Formats: sequence, structure tokens, C-alpha cells
Amino acid sequence: MAAGIQTGSSTAKQSGLDQIKFSIRRQQTVRLKYQLGEWVLGAWHPELLVLEPASFDQPAWPASEAELSALLTGALDGLLCRKVPAAFCVPGLGRYGALLRYVSHRDVLHYVSVQGSFSDYLKTQFSPKPRQNLQRSVRRFAERQDGKASWQVYTAAEEMEEFLREAVAVSKQTYQTRLLDAGLPSGPEFLKGIQRLAQDGRARGYLLRDQGKVIAFAWCRQQGNSLIYDTIGYLPEFGNLSPGSVLLYHILEDVFASAKYGILDFGPGEAQYKSLFATHSQEFVDLYLLRSTLKNRILLAGHWFMNQLSTAIGEILESYGVKKRVKAWLRRLKA
Repeated sequence: MAAGIQTGSSTAKQSGLDQIKFSIRRQQTVRLKYQLGEWVLGAWHPELLVLEPASFDQPAWPASEAELSALLTGALDGLLCRKVPAAFCVPGLGRYGALLRYVSHRDVLHYVSVQGSFSDYLKTQFSPKPRQNLQRSVRRFAERQDGKASWQVYTAAEEMEEFLREAVAVSKQTYQTRLLDAGLPSGPEFLKGIQRLAQDGRARGYLLRDQGKVIAFAWCRQQGNSLIYDTIGYLPEFGNLSPGSVLLYHILEDVFASAKYGILDFGPGEAQYKSLFATHSQEFVDLYLLRSTLKNRILLAGHWFMNQLSTAIGEILESYGVKKRVKAWLRRLKA
């Protein structure tokens, strides 16, 4: 579990870091998964100091090796520097002064810049036909509800237990939980955490209902001036109703109306909905800087090997046109 957590915007006090504003600076047990495609074979849990700048345009990020090494105290295995410009280094193993440097892959972050009205966003983001299709899906879903509200937002601490119970029931049935172990957590510690966020006014949980039954959820949390679109899911059997798009439409409607956030952050990775709804994107890497020990070198090398092997297998399956079928078979096997 995370220790010594600091939330909100903070500024490091080290001489070379005092110009960098951080949205996250905390000690945390980080999970590095060893996997083939979507099949998780194992994991390593190093204790790292996680540093995430408040924005992509921070000067002198990442800081020098000497300044970052000075932050390595106690039992820390290393540091995780997030949102490092992709041009800083290529993926793979290397050195950063005396530290081991590791980047597993380049990534992209899609986000919506929350400016103006929701109506203006729809007009500028979508050409007429896609906009009409989206609004038709939302309208048809609403018509199924016989005048009852189809979605709900939870923001108060006393509401979080109900939200989590309903959302976890959906999350357990998604492939993200069954195959990737990446669904919404359900334990008491997570509940306490989201209740604390709600007390600080930084939690937003969304549920979508079809004729009273919860069929989709989205857990969002505020970080700086951004609302992070953190964990989502919907019941597969309701896929023909486009529940993900319908709920996201209402979330964006709510975010624009609230006037509390500058960005709706879809998080790292590619997905069709991200490209469709996002107004901007930014390439970056997550930079791991670990103490130069034999254990760390072996574990990082093993992670890089699995990463490369998984990519190679995926490319071979893609070349034979069977990648989607193999992924579907694995998901059925895991279910």
C-alpha cells in the first residue's frame, strides 16, 4: 500500500527541483506486471518515490541524476518519474548516472481541454454526422427509461459506499477484471481512500442505469486542475446500447457544467473512444530510475524481455490475421 501520501499540488524543495510543480509526490509500492499480451504471469512490487509534474511543459524535467539520487532515502528501491517527454530517451534499459534507467514503452495521453460550453465542444470536436450519431445514441437510451434519469453522479463521502458497491458489481463482469486484474478495487482501504477524496471535493463516481439496472460506471478523481477518467466498465451484454459512449457524453456534459476542471484526462494508452472524444494528445514515457543492484538489474531485464517477447508474438499473430481470435479465446479461457 502507498505510504506517506501527499495529494494536491506541491513543489519540491531540492535546489534543482524548486521550479517544478508536482501533482503527485509520494512513496508508493508500484506493481510491474510480467505478461504475455493480456495474460499476467507475475508481478514485482518495488517501493518507489513517484513524481508526476503538474503539466507536460515543466522546465528541466526530469531533473539531473544527482538531484534525483538525493531523494533516494531509506528503503526506497528507486524513483518513478511520470510524464517525461518521449524524446528524452528510447525504451529499454540504460543508465542515468549511477542509477539504472528503464522505460518499458512510449505512451500517449489523450485529454479534453475543458474550455467554453459543452455545446461548443460538440460542434468543434465532431463533424455533423458523428455528432448526430452520438446524440441519437444518447437520445434513444434516454427514451428507454420511461422518463426516469439514466445516469447519476456521486460526489459526497456518504455516497461512496453505495457507488462502489454498484460499480464493483459491474466491474467484476468485465474482461479488465477477469483477465487483466485491472478492474475497480473493492476492499475497505480503497473505500476509505475514495471517501477521503470525496470529503476533499475531489471524487466523482458515475453510474449509468438501463430501466433501473446499473450497466456502466466510471470512477473519476481530481488531480490538480484535471479530472482523471480513472476506471471504467460496462456489462458486455448491453454493448449494443453503446453504454460507454452514452455515459461519457453525460460525464463531459457534467464536467463542462461544473466549471471546476481545466482537463478531463483519459489516462495513458490508445483507445477508439479516446481518439474520438479527446481534443489533445501528448506522447510521454514513464521513467524508472532504480538503485544499481544485481536484483534490480535482473528484474528489469526480465521485464524488458517479457515486454519484447509479447510484442513479437503479437506482431506474428497480427501478420497471420489471428490476433483478435487468440485474444478472444484467452478472454473466454480466463472467464
